[in-house]
Formats: sequence, structure tokens, C-alpha cells
Amino acid sequence: MTKNIFLLLGGNKLNFGILEKFKKLGYLVYVVDWNEHPQLTGDKHYKLDVKNYQSIIEKLKEDKIIDKVAFTYSSIDLAVTSVAQINKAIGLKTINNEALKYTSSKSMQTMKWAEAGILNKISLKFEEFNEKISQLNKEHKIIIKPDNSASSRGISIISKDSNIEEIKLAFEKAKNEATNKIVVVEEFVEGTEYTVEMIGDDFNNVCVYAISKKTHTNNTENNRIAIKLHYNAVSNELQNKIAEFGIKCYKALGFSNSLGHLEVIVKNDGTITPVEIGARSSGFIASNLVDIASGASFLEEIIRVQNGGKVENGLHIQSKFSSMYFFYDFPDDLEIKKECSLLDFVDNSIISLYQDRKNITLGRIFDKIDNDNARLGFEILKGPKEIMTEEYINKKEQEMLDKMFGRVSYVL
Repeated sequence: MTKNIFLLLGGNKLNFGILEKFKKLGYLVYVVDWNEHPQLTGDKHYKLDVKNYQSIIEKLKEDKIIDKVAFTYSSIDLAVTSVAQINKAIGLKTINNEALKYTSSKSMQTMKWAEAGILNKISLKFEEFNEKISQLNKEHKIIIKPDNSASSRGISIISKDSNIEEIKLAFEKAKNEATNKIVVVEEFVEGTEYTVEMIGDDFNNVCVYAISKKTHTNNTENNRIAIKLHYNAVSNELQNKIAEFGIKCYKALGFSNSLGHLEVIVKNDGTITPVEIGARSSGFIASNLVDIASGASFLEEIIRVQNGGKVENGLHIQSKFSSMYFFYDFPDDLEIKKECSLLDFVDNSIISLYQDRKNITLGRIFDKIDNDNARLGFEILKGPKEIMTEEYINKKEQEMLDKMFGRVSYVL
């Protein structure tokens, strides 16, 4: 029997590249999403909870199509268990149940990394507010976050030696977002953040396909919201160093037969500390951005691995191209005087594969953003590595903002 169905858990529009990729590969794409009218529906929409894998499997059996499902994917951390269990039910190799325990809990991840000697920061977990938090804040700037939420919700960065009322408010904010009501409080690590996209096989090999350098917005209050993920943008030496560390983080949690989306910080002294990892990837990252940087088909690679294939250990050979998840980041309280986009300013060798510019409208005034889903539009960029550098994109973004807001004094 031909397996010709790709099951996508989550109908968010940022998965459009995933949907399109598998349509081009000849699959029917079935979308599982609790919303009555999700942004993506594919060839068929199942109105089901992506976290309830039992009901999804039952529905696939009821419709007599479970034998036709070739692969299941999600960009949602809380759906990782569902992806693993559904893929296991259709006969694929997947991440084991022991490792699954670490996929949705930041505190359990840091515990294992501490045991492996690679944590390199202070990290504590709490169910209720504790004086230890304010004591830690006397010595350190801290970050307070939910143990298992998504989209950068519930995160607060607290300056060193802040008042206890501010700390308690941040704690309650994080606790309200955590489905398990656990809050993680950590020393805030200064440095540059990177993401690492990995696949591990069943033979103890882990391949790093791409690494991005992250930039965060200033247009928020006490949060860390990424507005640029720039792939294949740093030296080979640094990429190899980050890749080696990323593989240690992946293996320390017992991951295998799984994607790994890791965030790390390279401190100002050159040492590296992990932030968190998901046993998944995300939307356009998995469908396009990693493929551009690595020259490989990232999602076809994980399907091959879950059917028993191997990957090479270490950093995958990088292509001559750089890719970028560029989010439009507008300063608050300024009014758009001229409608334009980043593509109006960059070299013709840089192209946008997907974009969302609907918020770039004459007269629009923006507010600060407080989570990933509040970002205001994006471009999925591809360009020659030697041209599409960080400095070049920053310069062109500055030119765009000056034109857009009719001024030359706004600084990124």
C-alpha cells in the first residue's frame, strides 16, 4: 500500500512552507487543528486537539487511513509526544519514552545538562514563590519563565536587585502560562544567542544541519523575542564549536531518531551555555531555511532516519548561501509615512521566498510586542553568503525604516 498522507499537527500559517513542500513531494496533507477554521487546512482538516494523540490515532483508524500515513510533523512543543506516538503507531523509529520526558520541561532539561557538566549557569525551579528568587536577584540579573510554554509567552527579564513586587509579578506571569504550574528562574546569561538544527539517528550519530545567529527586538518590555534568525552567517570555526556543543546537549537528554531545535548562548568569554531544546523544528525553518544553508532536504532527512537511515556525525557541509527569517520590527509610537519593504532596498541576488507584509500600511502606528505571535510580518530570505551578511541586512533595514517613517535618526 502506498503511504501518501503527510499529517501536520497545527494549522498556523507559518507552517505554509511545510504544507507546500509535502504537496510538491506528492503527498496529501491532512491538518490536525482544534480551531474550526485554522489558517491552514490542507487536503483535509481534523478538528482535534494536537496534544491528544489517542484521539488522532483513533480517528485515523476510524477513517481507515492510518496505513496510508507516511509521516507526522509539528512545530508545537506540546505536540511532540503526539508526533512521536503517531509515528510509532505507523511503524517509524521515534524518540523513546524516557527522552520524551525532557522535551516539554525546561527544568528537566537543565537538570540533565547540569548532570552532564554542560549547563554553565544557575537554574532553579519553583512551584511557589520563594525568597531564594529575590536572593538570587541580589547577585544577578535574572530571567523568569514558564517551565513548559511556547511562543516566548510569560517570560520576564528582571534587572539585578529589583524590588520584590516586580519579581513576584513576573513569577505569577510565568506560572499562569505554565501548564504544569512550574516556574524556572535563571541567572540571565549575557552573550549572543544561536539556534542549532539537528537530527540524530538510531546509531548514535547526530548531524547539525544549520546554525542561526539570533537578534532580539528592543520593541518589547522585559522579554526576549527573536526578530532575525540568520543561518550560515558566522565563521566555520564558530559553527563547528557550536555544533560540537549542540550534539552534547542532544545526546545528554537521550534523544535519537528525532529533530532537535536547540537554543544556546555564546557568552562574552567564549564559553557556551544551553537555553532550551525542542524535539522538533519550526515552520519555514524546517521547510526552507535549513535547506538553503545546508543544501540538504531537512524534512526528507528525518523521514529517512525514522525509516532506519543514518546521518553523518557533526556539522553538515554548508552551502554558499545564507538564509534568514527576517521579522519586521517597527518602533512603537511612530507612524508609517511611506509603504515599502526590505526587498525594495536589497541587492537583486537576495530573494524572498515567502513574506507577510499586510501590516505595512500607510498611517499605521505600532505598539510594543510581548510574544512571538505578536510579531508584525516577515520575509524568508535567501542570498549569497558573501553578500547577505548581518551588517548588510542591518544597513538595508535602517534605510527601509528611515524611508518608512520619514526620518533619518531612528537607530536599530
